Amino acid sequence: MLARTEAQPLFIRTSHPQFLVEGWQQHFGAKHAEKLCEWNNLPAPVYARINFLRIDRTQFLRTYPESRPVADSPNFVEVNSFPSAALERGHCYIQDPSTTIACQLLDPKPEERILDVCAAPGGKTGYVAQLMENAGTIVACDRNPQRLQILKENMARLGVRIAHSLHHEWTRDRVPQEIASVAPFDRILIDAPCANTGVTRRRVDLRWRLRRTDFGRMQQRQIEIVRRLIPLLKLHGVLVYSTCSLELEENEDVVRRILDETPALRLEAQKHSLPFRDGFDGAFAAKLIRTA
Repeated sequence: MLARTEAQPLFIRTSHPQFLVEGWQQHFGAKHAEKLCEWNNLPAPVYARINFLRIDRTQFLRTYPESRPVADSPNFVEVNSFPSAALERGHCYIQDPSTTIACQLLDPKPEERILDVCAAPGGKTGYVAQLMENAGTIVACDRNPQRLQILKENMARLGVRIAHSLHHEWTRDRVPQEIASVAPFDRILIDAPCANTGVTRRRVDLRWRLRRTDFGRMQQRQIEIVRRLIPLLKLHGVLVYSTCSLELEENEDVVRRILDETPALRLEAQKHSLPFRDGFDGAFAAKLIRTA
């Protein structure tokens, strides 16, 4: 029986949609695609970002000795169970280390004006506020009122004083005065809606909801959102486009299309978090500069 199972194609052995596995094999190669499928079938560990607005690293590790530092990620710890006490005190936020690559490329500074486009539930917003040392302005938007309320509660618990939350649908609504009056922004973060293939093991139903056509559909929406934001960015300002997707259609292809149609933007850097290479969830981020 085991031998017969091992003889089956990878997508059957690892219970993944065939089109998804074939795409990964083409993009990453057969060996990495197999590792990725195996990764998706493993239990997902729980990571927490230490919130330096409330507590420093040394004090956190002393207060919560059951937490374990994460190598090469000094802001993060791994925990065996949900750290309720630390969360209630705002000492940490449940978050995978892969989520920070977008914030690192954004590189926000104190006293700047930042637009966080798809902000809820607030993991990146909280980290951006920490990098800004709680000084400046963050306009944090989301299209879902319920998720926006969660963001407000998270920001209050984390001690973030500079985030102003706002309900807005970028693909439909006109830019409201609350945003236009703050523009132009020094930096804009777009954590775009995507197919979420980088976090497949955390969303057990995802692989069976996805369709091949979803990538193209999401790409159109992602590009539309970016187009709406370019006029809000100051000259020499930074725009970071990010996803938790592994797909070329939602990552490099979106960046390429935006650059092709917007000569005023220049690509400065791209970063990936690849589970089979980095040991964390999948993520992508690109840093664009407005040059004209």
